[in-house]
Amino acid sequence: MAFRFRLAETFEEGCHRIAREQIERAQGQLKGPDDPVVAVHETRKSLKRLRALLRLIRPALGDSVFHHENAQLREIARILSSARDRQVLLETVAKLEAAASFPKKGLGQALREALTATNGEQSPIFEAAALRQAQGRLAEAKKRLAKLRLPGRGFEVVGPGLEASYRRARRAFRSAYVELTDEAFHEWRKGAQTHWRQMLLLTRAWPASLEARASEARALSQILGDDHDLAMLSAFLRSEACARLGEDAGMVERLARRRQQELRETAHPMGLRLFAESPKALHHSIAAYWEAAVALKDREPEQETPPASHHKTPAAPAARRRRPAAGAWRPPRSCLLVGVCSVAFLALIG
Repeated sequence: MAFRFRLAETFEEGCHRIAREQIERAQGQLKGPDDPVVAVHETRKSLKRLRALLRLIRPALGDSVFHHENAQLREIARILSSARDRQVLLETVAKLEAAASFPKKGLGQALREALTATNGEQSPIFEAAALRQAQGRLAEAKKRLAKLRLPGRGFEVVGPGLEASYRRARRAFRSAYVELTDEAFHEWRKGAQTHWRQMLLLTRAWPASLEARASEARALSQILGDDHDLAMLSAFLRSEACARLGEDAGMVERLARRRQQELRETAHPMGLRLFAESPKALHHSIAAYWEAAVALKDREPEQETPPASHHKTPAAPAARRRRPAAGAWRPPRSCLLVGVCSVAFLALIG
């Protein structure tokens, strides 16, 4: 179930296959999950993959179809978001506590208690209802996505969408370091995530090259994800739920902001490297990679597998004497005969 287009299929066939696989994967996660937190997290990842796929084929789909399907997938993710957000904040508190070392003992635990107290909607009954609703929406999406039609041939089906997505991410990178707001960095994070997943989709064009891009974009997305989680924590620290923490809430927010600055300083050179190429240049390069990969695959000779035998071949008897290795020089028989005669003659006259 690799999230990859295959060289031997059309992009329309690949889209149908990948959409079906990702929806079935999400449905499997939500069906009687042992751990709802893990199930929701994995389902949301499948939804993000599907939305990256939709952005890749957006020009071929048309804006109206894209907006409708993208909104439907975003709504499924929203249904599951409340079950995920609290867990993310709990994990963020633990990461910040490990990285920044809270100066006040018990502060981390106080924050966790404040988060747990806001459980509200995250009751088991509510979560079960959300999972059932998401299941129904996924089944509907599966039927619709199976009917998508993508006009065009070859890489032209996905090339314009690749270029547009990359251009959007590249602009978001530049804007983030001009605006320096949480919202701007969140937009860049979404662009980097889309680029990462689109590189995965096209990896078979040239695995050595595109796997490196996918790996870099994934690492960048994780850094920007941590930045976004810290922004969410800062917003929570300013909420009524943290009022009883008093000045301690402000102290933790300052630590969170300091950590965000460190992450953003790390992300900047990564962004410079990942987004160095122009959108047109990247589009043309990957189109050439894909066309070359398809041509090379078409030229591969078919491998004939010999029929399996049900009888064991008897082992050859062990050689009684050593034979010279293949290619080794052997003296002709005439030379051997001359040598034997010479030895006999010398023995007679001696």
